[in-house]
Amino acid sequence: MPDAVADHLTVQVDQGRTQYAAREIVLAVTNDSDETMTLLSGALDADGFGPSRPTKENRTPALRPGTTRDVYVELGEAECAGAPAGPAEPTPDAAPSATIRLALGEHDDLGPATDVVVEQVEDPGGHLGRNHAVDCAGAAVAAGAELTVEPDIPVETRDGELTALVTLRVEAVDGGPEVTIDRIAGTTIMNNADPGGDGSGWTGRALDGQRAGAITLPVVPARCDAHAVGEDKRGTFLPVSASVDGEAQHVIYVPMPDSARADLFAFIADSCDWPE
Repeated sequence: MPDAVADHLTVQVDQGRTQYAAREIVLAVTNDSDETMTLLSGALDADGFGPSRPTKENRTPALRPGTTRDVYVELGEAECAGAPAGPAEPTPDAAPSATIRLALGEHDDLGPATDVVVEQVEDPGGHLGRNHAVDCAGAAVAAGAELTVEPDIPVETRDGELTALVTLRVEAVDGGPEVTIDRIAGTTIMNNADPGGDGSGWTGRALDGQRAGAITLPVVPARCDAHAVGEDKRGTFLPVSASVDGEAQHVIYVPMPDSARADLFAFIADSCDWPE
């Protein structure tokens, strides 16, 4: 691989909302050389994370001069020892680097596979800091409590309005730290049905059930346009703000099981009076 080619590669980290749950990120590779090459694989070396791994190993796009193509990787396990507690999204101490495996040429005219190290990877969206903060907050909370969403979402009528009842189970871990749920935010498709509540979220007395191990959230649709549900990416993940031994944590996202997601979507369709 000519040095001039390696010197003209740049890499930027990106991540779409559909990739958050799987912790998949994009390494967007730009070719500013005059050579055509094919991307074969890639890996990220970033402070606070263990080794990454490719998620689409059979994808080998051609990277022609002046173009940008993507390599997909799953972030390695977050390394949280010594990480600052609290809700902030930390800035990595050092810029991440990437190893890109590629070959000159494309299709059937490929040279040998070569690993190229790009020493300075850009992350303008702060995706690595956000993922690290969420991962470490999740680990801190999990040490003291197991959070799960009930698989079934019943529906009742309150004051003439259909209301879904989403239940978050909170089971303390023996010997773990004390976990307190401080707020559960609304999402793009779920709002608090209580008109006296905290905007779209639930706080205060609405969370009293955690002492007994179950927080039931009265829910109404946040919107009724069908594409909001059809294109939903994170609307069924409960955004939970918690404290661990009194220390506020970054928001974490508790997923719904498939059966609960189906119940919620059916409730929104009924509540919004969509045609069958």
